[in-house]
Amino acid sequence: MTSEGLLAGERVLVTGGSGGLGRGICEVAAREGAKVAFVWKSNAAGAGETEAALRALGAEVLSIQADLTQPQAAQEVVAQVEAAWEGIDGLVNNAGFSEAVPFVLLEDEDLQALLELNLMAPFRLTRAAVRGMLRRKHGRIVNLSSITGSRTIPGPVHYATSKGALEAFTRSLAHEVGAYGILVNAVAAGIFEGGLKSTIPEHHQQRYLNACSLGRFGTPAECGELVCWLLSRRNGYLNGTVVYQEGGTLG
Repeated sequence: MTSEGLLAGERVLVTGGSGGLGRGICEVAAREGAKVAFVWKSNAAGAGETEAALRALGAEVLSIQADLTQPQAAQEVVAQVEAAWEGIDGLVNNAGFSEAVPFVLLEDEDLQALLELNLMAPFRLTRAAVRGMLRRKHGRIVNLSSITGSRTIPGPVHYATSKGALEAFTRSLAHEVGAYGILVNAVAAGIFEGGLKSTIPEHHQQRYLNACSLGRFGTPAECGELVCWLLSRRNGYLNGTVVYQEGGTLG
């Protein structure tokens, strides 16, 4: 942690921080000088590892256990961070899940459960956090999307639907709050080590590698570097944009 880092003094909230992309984002934010709050649901061991890694980097840390599919959780999480640090400068909506279920076998309950975490939780968290950002005339919001949100590639239909909606949310909100100094962007991620890779059948993973000009999966740290730049004050003019981070794939 350094007083001259990209996010020096910034207060950043990251969901899904107990592993995978979330931990990578948290670690880069901590290295770049941010105070980092992260949310986790059930992976206590992973949350402990994330917290230890961030403290080793010298960061001030808040580890928050919450079930973001519960409607009241978003307001409670934001209130906890604001009570500790008097505000939130950056919000990263990273938490999400997927499952390889054919469309014809999907039940309404499957769709509802996925949308609660992948779409409704970011909506609620952003609504709660943006109020303080509006008062301070400053804020950065980054939503973690997927290349399935806007490209026709094999993937669970309900997952792709949630990410397409998240990208529409990103663009529309950016237009509404940009005049108040709040920038809203999304990262459309390819396949990353430690992310939702385990939910993707191996033959689809291989198709991705064959189409990727770099011939490999991304790393959580690489995602963290991009997200933290989008969170920083160095980003002054990129707004309402979906940035593809997929190693240069075909599609």
